[in-house]
Amino acid sequence: MRILQTILIIFFFYTAIPAISQGQNPDSALVAQQRKNPVQLYYNSLGIQSGLYNGSEYTVYVHLLKDGHPYLDTTKLMDGAVFYDGMLYRNVPMLYDIVKDELVIQHYNKVFHIQLIKSKVDEFNILGRPFLHLGKDSTIQGNVKNGYYEVLYNGQIKLYAKRIKTIQEFIPDMQVERRVFSNNRYFIYKDNTFHEVYNQSSVLKVLKDKKFDYKQALRKQRIKFRKQRETAMKLMLQQYENANH
Repeated sequence: MRILQTILIIFFFYTAIPAISQGQNPDSALVAQQRKNPVQLYYNSLGIQSGLYNGSEYTVYVHLLKDGHPYLDTTKLMDGAVFYDGMLYRNVPMLYDIVKDELVIQHYNKVFHIQLIKSKVDEFNILGRPFLHLGKDSTIQGNVKNGYYEVLYNGQIKLYAKRIKTIQEFIPDMQVERRVFSNNRYFIYKDNTFHEVYNQSSVLKVLKDKKFDYKQALRKQRIKFRKQRETAMKLMLQQYENANH
C-alpha cells in the first residue's frame, strides 16, 4: 500500500509540472529556473539506482597533456545541475569535457567517472554557466551542429557560444607533447534560424536594424568589440530588443 501511495504522489507531481518539449527549443529550463520538480527528490534518494548513472565509464586523460586541460575552466569536479532523460538533477559533481564535447559526472560510488548519454542531455549548468543541447532538431535552420552551446543571451533573440578545445601534438627532442588550444564560435538565434557571427558587421547584418546606432552604444560603454566580443554582442542584442519592443 505504501508503494502504491508513493507512486501516486510521484505521478501527481510529475503531471502537475510542465515537462520539457521533446523537440528542439532554444529556451533554457535551467536558465529560467522553473523546473523545481519534486520528483527529483525521489530519484536522488535512489542513489545508485537513479537513472542519472546509466552512461558509459569515462577515462580521465588530463595527465597525458603537457599544457592545458580539456575541461571548462577547471579540472576539479564542480556541483552543477543537469536536465537528463526528462529529469532535473541538482548538486551533481560534474565536468564539461570541451575537447570531446561530453558531460561527465562522478559515479555514485565516487570511484570513477561517467560520460552521460548525449542524446538524453537537454541542458546543464556548471560554474553558474548554462549550456543547452542544440542541433538535435533538423527543422530549425542554420549551421548549428549537434552539441552543447553556452547560453550568453537569452532574450527574444538568443546568443550562443560553442566552446572548442583541440589537442595538438608536438615532438621536440624526440618526445611527444600534447597541448590544448581553445577557440570559440558564436551563433545568434533569430527568426527560427541560427546565424553564425564572426565580427561586428556580421552581427549587424543579422539584426538588420538601422534605427539604432550600436557603435555609439558600444563607445558609450567603453566596449571594444575585438577585445570584448561577448560583452559587445550581448549589449548589441539587448539594445536591439529595447529599441524594437
